[in-house]
Amino acid sequence: MASPLRRRMLQAALAGSLGVPLIGCSGSDGSGDTDYTSTIGDARAAILQAMAESDTSSVSVALVDDGHIVWQEAFGVIDRVSNVPAGIDTLYNIGSVSKMFVATAVMILVDRGLVDLDAPITAYIRDFRMLSPAYSKITARMLLSHSSGFPGSNYQNIFTFRPLHGYARNTQSLLAEMHLKHEPGELAVYCNDGFTIAERLVEEVSGKAYARFITDEILSPLKMMLSRFPLEHYPVGSFAHPHLNGKKQGQEFVQAFGTGGLSSTPTEMMRFAMMFINDGELDGQRVLSRASVNEMGSDQTVNLILNPMPAWKWGLGWDGVEQPGLREAGFACWQKNGGTAFYGSDFFVLPAEKLAVMITGTSLSYGSAKLAERILLHALRDKHSISAVPVVLPLAPPPVVPASDAKLHELEGYYASSEGVMKIVRGGDGSLSLLVWGAGQWNVMASGLQLRSDGWFAADDAQRSYRGSNIGPYRYLMARSPGGYGHYLTSLPFAQSVQKASPISPAWQSRLGRTWVLVNDDESSVELSLGSPLVTLEAIPELPGYVQIDGRQPLMPDDDMRTRHFLKIPVNFGRDLNELIVQHQSDGEWLLFGGYRYRPVSSVPSVGVGMHAVRLDTQGNAQCLRLTGASSVQIAGSRAWRLYDEQWNSLAAGDGEGNANLTVGAVFYAMLFGEPNSQALVTLA
Repeated sequence: MASPLRRRMLQAALAGSLGVPLIGCSGSDGSGDTDYTSTIGDARAAILQAMAESDTSSVSVALVDDGHIVWQEAFGVIDRVSNVPAGIDTLYNIGSVSKMFVATAVMILVDRGLVDLDAPITAYIRDFRMLSPAYSKITARMLLSHSSGFPGSNYQNIFTFRPLHGYARNTQSLLAEMHLKHEPGELAVYCNDGFTIAERLVEEVSGKAYARFITDEILSPLKMMLSRFPLEHYPVGSFAHPHLNGKKQGQEFVQAFGTGGLSSTPTEMMRFAMMFINDGELDGQRVLSRASVNEMGSDQTVNLILNPMPAWKWGLGWDGVEQPGLREAGFACWQKNGGTAFYGSDFFVLPAEKLAVMITGTSLSYGSAKLAERILLHALRDKHSISAVPVVLPLAPPPVVPASDAKLHELEGYYASSEGVMKIVRGGDGSLSLLVWGAGQWNVMASGLQLRSDGWFAADDAQRSYRGSNIGPYRYLMARSPGGYGHYLTSLPFAQSVQKASPISPAWQSRLGRTWVLVNDDESSVELSLGSPLVTLEAIPELPGYVQIDGRQPLMPDDDMRTRHFLKIPVNFGRDLNELIVQHQSDGEWLLFGGYRYRPVSSVPSVGVGMHAVRLDTQGNAQCLRLTGASSVQIAGSRAWRLYDEQWNSLAAGDGEGNANLTVGAVFYAMLFGEPNSQALVTLA
C-alpha cells in the first residue's frame, strides 16, 4: 500500500545506521525428496546482507514444497531495546498481501451463489454512491483486479498507533463525494480503495464483521491461529516492532483491513499457500472451489481498453499471475506484494511446482521481492526443475546509435504521474535529461540519456532506460529496468505526456503559496506522529493550468472549487490520483484531499497569557491554537494534544492532561484532540 507517508518512511529507512541481525529459530516439518541445503544457505546470506544494508531489524521467511514446510526461519530481533530474537511465531504486518484474503472471501461468496463477480456492486452494497454516474457499472471483479476507476487510497487514519474502527465505512462515505478517475474496466492501476469496498461487500452479503468472516471462513479452517487483524493491542513480545531513525516504534495498526490490515507469520502463510496449491482445500477443509482458485489465478487484463503493458497480468487479488522473474525461467507464478508504513512483504506461489515462499520484514527497503525470487530460483535448481540459476543481466546498456532530431523531439516535453511533474530536455551534446519539479526548481533525475540499439534511451552508468509509447489518444514515457533478482527486464508506464493549459482562475491564483494544516487524522496516526501536518499549494511556472499540493500529482482545476481527473496511467504510476476539493467554512477555505481535511494556517486563532476554553467542532476535527507571549502551557480536558514550534516541527505530545515549557517571544502551535463538541482548557502563563 502507498501514500506520501510511505515514501517518507522509505527514505528514512535508507538513512538509518547499519546493524548486523541475529538469526532466530528455524526448522522444517519434512523435506520431501529434495535437499534444500544450498537454497537455504544462499538465502540466509542474502537476507543477512540485505538487512545490514537497509538497517532492517527483523525478517522472517518460510518455504513450502509439496505440502511440507522445508524452511522456516526468523532473523534479527523483535526490537532493539529488549534484543529478544524474532521467532517463527513472531507476527508481522503483511500489508497488501492481505488483499488475497478479501479476494478469497469474495470468491467464497461466489462459490455459495451469493455474489456474481460481474454484477454491479450496488446489488450488494445498496447505499454505495459516487458523483460519476458510471459507478453503477463497477463489479466485484473490477474491485479485485484494480480496474474499478476509484481514485486510489483513503489516507485518513490508514496507519495509526492505536486501534480504531470504521475505516471501510468512512472510505465508502468519502467515495460518495468523489468522481471516478477512469471508466470502470477501462484500465487497471493499483487501487487500495477497491479492496476496501470489497471488504464492505463481504460484510453486507455475509452479515458478519469482516474480521469475523475472515477468521471463521479462512483462518480457522486453515489453522492459522496466530494470524489476526489489529482489533486491539497485541501481547507484548508477540510482534516485531518497526524502527525509524534508530528509534523503536509502537505497534502499527493498519485500519484498512481488506486492503492491508492482516498480521501473520510466514509459517502460517504457507498454509494459505498450500490451500491454493491444493485447488482450494487443505487437510480435508475446503475453502474455495477449484474453479475459484483458477479464476483468481487467471489474467484479468484481457478485456481492458487501455493496456500499454500486456506483460502485467493482474489476477483477482494477485498482483501478477505470470510473475515476470519466474516466467523468464519458464514457470507460472502467482505473486502478491505488501507494504505498510513500516513493513515489507512478498508472497509467491508456483502452483504447478507446488512451491511457495513468504518473506516479511520490518522495513520497505530490504528487497523482499528480490529475495523471494532468489529463494524460488535456487529452490527450482535444487529440485532439478532448472539446471542453473539464471544469470544476472550485464550492467552496461547496449551500444549507442544515432538519434534523429525527430526521434529526440518526440520524447522532449512535460510529463506527469502520481509522483509529480517531469520534463525531458535536450542537451548541447544531443543527449536527453529527465528533470523532476520539486522545492521550486527542476532537479535532475537522469542525464546523459542516449538512444541505444534496442530503441531505448539510457545513460552509460544507469540500468534504467526510457522510451515513448502511444496508446490510443495518450502518450506515455515508459521506463525499463532489471527486475527482482536481476535476470530480466521489466517495463511500465512511468508518466503521461501533458500539455500547457489555460491559466488558472483568480480564485486558484489566490491560493498559491498558502499553507494548510491537517486536522481530521487521529492523534495516533503515523502521519501526525512522524510527519508534518502541513501542505502548500504551488504552481509550476513553465506549465500553466495546473497546481500542485506538496509536490505530488499535478491538479487541473475543473472550476473554482475542485480539480478534475485527467491522467490515465495504468499499472502503478497512476495510482492515488485524488481530486482536491475546496470547502467554504466560517474561518476560510478548507481543503479535502485523499480523505485528509486541512484548514488554513492563517485561520488558526492566536491566544496569549490566560485561560482559554476550546471546543471541538461537530465532526471532531482537531482544534489548533497559535500560542504567543507565554513561558508555559497547560492543557486539560482533551483526549490528546500535540505541541509544535512556529515551523510546525513536533516538540511534544501526550494523552489527556499535559504541560510544557515555552520560550517567551517565540510562537508555538497546539493541536487538541477529542470527541465532537467536546471542550478543553488551555492555560498560558
